Amino acid sequence: MPAFARLPCPLPGVDIVSADSAKAFPRHIHDEFGIGRIDRGAQKTASGRGMVQSVAGDVITVNPGEVHDGLPLGDHGRAWRMLYLAPDVVGSLVTDIAEGRHAGDVEFHLPTLHDDRIAGRFEALFGAMAATPVDAADTLHVDGALIPSPSTR
Repeated sequence: MPAFARLPCPLPGVDIVSADSAKAFPRHIHDEFGIGRIDRGAQKTASGRGMVQSVAGDVITVNPGEVHDGLPLGDHGRAWRMLYLAPDVVGSLVTDIAEGRHAGDVEFHLPTLHDDRIAGRFEALFGAMAATPVDAADTLHVDGALIPSPSTR
């Protein structure tokens, strides 16, 4: 039986999802940027960026409107967590940190990343967002987790 949970997030335009499933997902799209991490198991995904396999510990990405699927590898499915960011949220971040770049220039180039540093940044961001009460007035620490410090860029 698949387990999906949408967790509360105080930041408008950001959805937090935790999933554990052996289900094969047919081709579909999301309207948001997605960044997540495989926590257990593995999956194979076909998208406009090619066929890839992701294993536990990998960071996974999807661009808005990108057609993709999701097939578990093995009999025990996989568990993953995702942050879905509305394009205007990403656009605001780009405006804040990248002089001369436009939000339309932004896209994930790699559907799977095997990078401990990026995985650590994802963990910090996910933790900040998932731990914040929905009615919190001060989202400064969440905003700070969205924008990497110069030493982690």
